[in-house]
Amino acid sequence: KIKVLPYVFRQSHPAIFGVAIEAGMLKVGTHLMNSEGKGIDKIKGMQSEGKAIEKATKGKEVAISLPNVTVGRQVKKSDILYADIPERDFVQLKENKKLLTNDEISLLQEIVKIKRKEKTTWGF
Repeated sequence: KIKVLPYVFRQSHPAIFGVAIEAGMLKVGTHLMNSEGKGIDKIKGMQSEGKAIEKATKGKEVAISLPNVTVGRQVKKSDILYADIPERDFVQLKENKKLLTNDEISLLQEIVKIKRKEKTTWGF
């Protein structure tokens, strides 16, 4: 779960902007969706303090690049975005719930609520 910050370094081709990681872990290659469950894009790259990184954890602020997004259209400042996890991955996480933190479990519950707006049996 990430929050879009008001730092926009480039609006498009690719869009590069700041985000704060509010829960979980963010990795390059993660597909993102908005709070309505609509797919946004896949993270192409991530930087922290001018250095390319592969992942970042809760509490960090990083810049991400999304090649098929325009800031102000698909993504707006202060939007909350979520990892768009495949249903089969969610089922595996649910089966291994004992390995997850309470924070990660509550984040998965938020994602399930979003996904079940479109498909009521998602994750069963």
